[in-house]
Amino acid sequence: MKIIFLFFIIFFIAFNSFSQSSDFIILKKKDRTIKSFFAGSSIAFKTDGGNYAGQINAIKKDSVYLLEFDIRQVPTNLGVIVLDTVSTYLLQFGYKEIISIEDQNPKNFNWSASGGSLFGGGILLTVVGLGTWIFTQPGTQYHASPYLVAAGALSAGIGYLLLRSGSGNYKLGKKYSLQYVKVK
Repeated sequence: MKIIFLFFIIFFIAFNSFSQSSDFIILKKKDRTIKSFFAGSSIAFKTDGGNYAGQINAIKKDSVYLLEFDIRQVPTNLGVIVLDTVSTYLLQFGYKEIISIEDQNPKNFNWSASGGSLFGGGILLTVVGLGTWIFTQPGTQYHASPYLVAAGALSAGIGYLLLRSGSGNYKLGKKYSLQYVKVK
């Protein structure tokens, strides 16, 4: 009977020491929760010092402990290049240092990438069309129509608007905020 009682005491102490939960951070848009970040989840964010991405090791005392992996292409003895983890870094940031958080799992269509392609193509079409419209004789084979130049400029403008509106970043400030939640 004493052995069973001793076993339960040891099991209870071990269970309580492993069940220590860390704090977590909530990304909110006004009063609505968008995403929660806790120990073990992946995050990509920007601070004044640069961009960081990795796995959250712990969140304690208003700080985020980030485990960042340095992955590089390394040649092997056979001349084949493979991806290898060169080193890992344990970094610490105050949660108030974070300026913006990047959405790592976008579920919808990427309007920002499509806007970039439309913007680049519109600029190219406008420049080439404007050059041929100005420097060639009207009525020749290479003379561009003014409608072509206007359509290129319009597509570049639409591309710019799509590029600016559809980013997967949450800039903290007026619309988005981080809230620190202390457990226990």
